[in-house]
Amino acid sequence: GNTFSGLGGSGSEHGDDVGEQDSLTVGLSIDEIEQLTAPAHESHLARLERLSRREKVVEVFKSVTFGTVMGQYSFLLFLALVLLIIGTIGWMQTTGTQDYDTSLDQSIWLSYCMFIDIGTQTAVSADESWQIKLTVAILSFFGFCFNLTFLSVVVDNVRTLLDRLYTRYSQLFARKHVVILGWTNKTLFLVDELISMFIETGGKGDIIIMGNSISRYEMLRTVELTFRRRNPPKPRGVRIRVWEGDSAEEDDLTRLSINTARFVVCLSEAEDPRMADAQVLETLLSLQSLDLEDQVTGTIIAEVRTGDGRRVLNELNQHTERDVLAVQSAQAVDKVIGFTSLEPTVGEALIELISFEGNNFFFENLDPSWVGMKFGEIRMRYPLCVLCGVHSSPKDASGKTVGAQVFIAPPADRVLQLHDRLLLIGIDRQSAIVINDSNNGRTGRVHVARHAKTAFSKLLLALHVFKLRRRNKRTASANAAVRASGKGVPGDGALERSLAARHNQSQTVVVIGWRSAREMADLVRVLSKMLLPGSEIHFLSAVDEGVRSAALREEMGFLAALTDLAGGIVGGSNVTIEHHTGSPLSSEAVNRMPLKQAAVAIVIGDPNAVFNAEDLTTYTEGAARLRDARVFHINTLLRKAAPDLRIVPIFEDILTHRLITPDSPLVNHSEGAGYGLTAVIHRNSLETGLIAMQADDPTIVFVLSQLLTLDDASGQKIFSVPMDSAWADLEMGKLEGAAAQLAFRDVANRVQAFNGHVLIGYYDSRMGKVVLNPPGKKTRKREWLPTDELVLLRASVARARV
Repeated sequence: GNTFSGLGGSGSEHGDDVGEQDSLTVGLSIDEIEQLTAPAHESHLARLERLSRREKVVEVFKSVTFGTVMGQYSFLLFLALVLLIIGTIGWMQTTGTQDYDTSLDQSIWLSYCMFIDIGTQTAVSADESWQIKLTVAILSFFGFCFNLTFLSVVVDNVRTLLDRLYTRYSQLFARKHVVILGWTNKTLFLVDELISMFIETGGKGDIIIMGNSISRYEMLRTVELTFRRRNPPKPRGVRIRVWEGDSAEEDDLTRLSINTARFVVCLSEAEDPRMADAQVLETLLSLQSLDLEDQVTGTIIAEVRTGDGRRVLNELNQHTERDVLAVQSAQAVDKVIGFTSLEPTVGEALIELISFEGNNFFFENLDPSWVGMKFGEIRMRYPLCVLCGVHSSPKDASGKTVGAQVFIAPPADRVLQLHDRLLLIGIDRQSAIVINDSNNGRTGRVHVARHAKTAFSKLLLALHVFKLRRRNKRTASANAAVRASGKGVPGDGALERSLAARHNQSQTVVVIGWRSAREMADLVRVLSKMLLPGSEIHFLSAVDEGVRSAALREEMGFLAALTDLAGGIVGGSNVTIEHHTGSPLSSEAVNRMPLKQAAVAIVIGDPNAVFNAEDLTTYTEGAARLRDARVFHINTLLRKAAPDLRIVPIFEDILTHRLITPDSPLVNHSEGAGYGLTAVIHRNSLETGLIAMQADDPTIVFVLSQLLTLDDASGQKIFSVPMDSAWADLEMGKLEGAAAQLAFRDVANRVQAFNGHVLIGYYDSRMGKVVLNPPGKKTRKREWLPTDELVLLRASVARARV
């Protein structure tokens, strides 16, 4: 037959000139194409055309009777009439009873009663003949079967109707609630953080989760099993509700009362970072396309996994009326992992701060009576918190905020303005109890914050006032002497010498496991910025070495393209990457790694033991739990192979989060203190902590971004210093005896007066843990050891613009 050989010709005329690769039909003939496009089965109408008149009537009758609801009901009624006639005739053939004779009207009535109500047969006496008993039993049996069949059809149709009405009109009614779009391995962690947020703020409301990967009842069961034993328990005013739907469908979004939500969090169910960003963008476009009355009035928060996704959302914000807050939590947690691996004290402090459990950042409105005072004059007004920054938000004549900024560790002489907010570190907002002293000429008084107007708080404040005023006189003279000595100014590098000395040699980092190329490239970037030249990063995974090398080359960009990542240099940082192939679950493969030379080992759960991580696109609860089991397995192998090695296992599942705590004996097998312990990281908990904190107060993200910055020329915003070095820099004598017995506030005042840094906590070498915002910081003295470390916020140099 004729062939279609190209876009402009047919037949053999152009067949020799056009290559086979240019043929749209790959050389198929017209007959072959018609055979492919012909229907596989004869249509119903075509079949009716071939049938005879009688056959057509029968076919139509069957279709109408058995293929429609009304036809089915008509057939059942016809069957009931037939059974009623048969029962009437059958009774007329008997001799009858004393109550019912064999006349036509009584036979019809008896047949109907036996048919419609099987209990009628009990009225027949046991002395009746077998013929009457058999007739009654048969009539009752067929009536019972018919009624069951008929009622089941009615119930099924009513159920279908109600389901249709529910699907059409169902909606969750709520106000000032939280909506989470997406059921992922982070959803339950986010719910847990939101519950902690409600407990901290004393708020109430609904948390509505919409997922598409599992059924509504499965989501409910998982939520109940997860939070039924939560400690502290979920407040009574907080309800967790679930909804099964597609976050990209406008109809499903409007059913969540999304227009009255306090804030909406968009999560992605995809494992691949780029696919995840695409799904989040699809959800955001659906939110933007809602009708005016259904538009979101609260805050929209979107989790993005890549830099490209963040840039796309920034572009979207320029062309829409409703801005979206993009949270790149995965990269932030990569930095936390880097700090935890290479600077353990800083990493442990960050883990506590990025959560509503324990100490965290929050802003408190400035007392109007403090306007015009200096920042240094109010540092001691919060006995239960650490004052560490200011959020400046000046307003123009129209009341619009202009040039808002966040200052961490501002100069002590910074004058407080009317619209400033104070940045505090504390357990919760209820701990923002204020003490006003009379050193500034004002009348001494106690001011209780609006969140803490309780009898206990007032009693606690009253006990602090007297001791506070006596202490102010002593510390004021000590601070004046330090300032007069001329020692140090903000940014002079004092107190950081020990930090440089601690990292004056190259380090070896072992990473066991592999995720997507995008995630691993982000981790490599963070580690390469924190490691000194000559350091090495060794990867062990079952994924083929060539696949990993090529993936990193592609993801690392231009700088990586100039180097050999299979054993080369990463972007000017002179950090070598070595790939090792083998099963991370094998002790032989683990023992081949340079564990003796390694400073730290990072353990990541492989999505599977053999295949590439890019093959996984959708979250499943079992997959996250299986990865955690592999991480636990690898951690055990590492601890046996290298008892003194610092290990950073990264877990994901929420049940693992409750089972394996940082001090759990399940992961800390070795005895003794030091950096040979296991630093547990629950990645999803940290990521959702970042999201929840931004949902509670979007300005917090500018605080965390400063703390996690690795490119600041002035140095890390948060850092730690060994106590012996700090003691020498501050010229406080020998770190022994009575000289080492100081309260936390005394040390903080010395540090702040020396170079403006803010002391927020310390590493307790006795306990082997970091203590932030310690209790009794003004009155409780402790013995400082040379092995302790101070956790500091660097004096403000760079500024974060809001």
